[in-house]
Amino acid sequence: MTDEEIDRLLTLPKTVLNPRARGKIERGARKINYDLSSDAGRFSLYIRQNVRISFNFSCGLLYFGQAGAEKITLARYNGSDHPHANAIEESGRTIHGCHIHKATARYIAAGMKPESYAELTSRYTDLRGAIVALVDDCRITGLPSSLTETDTSHAQAQLELFDDSDN
Repeated sequence: MTDEEIDRLLTLPKTVLNPRARGKIERGARKINYDLSSDAGRFSLYIRQNVRISFNFSCGLLYFGQAGAEKITLARYNGSDHPHANAIEESGRTIHGCHIHKATARYIAAGMKPESYAELTSRYTDLRGAIVALVDDCRITGLPSSLTETDTSHAQAQLELFDDSDN
């Protein structure tokens, strides 16, 4: 897969098929998955947040390929709970803070996780902000408004992300 193909898949319009998806708590994390459709096939938006550490979160876009046989994470928006180093970059610089992973042809060719490359971001500081950034960047429509509204208080907003989850 080329960087151009990855960029095309990231920016294609995608629509949520199951806006009433229910979350669950599994292995210490709240989780919810949304199925997406587009002209290029099936995608999934996944959202994860540690139940104890609020800045330990991740949301990402998974692509299933035309035949559904290949599975590749195209983008992943992480919290600030861990440092990240881009293994094949010459700088060897470690990122501290919220960061966005993106699949690249270089990392695929190196036999690493496609989305191993990441860049530091100041676009968000919490899970809701990461979801808003991902939805905007990846052109996703049809999510419940409770996931993307930004006019509620921070604490209330974080709780509402998983209001419908099974405990």
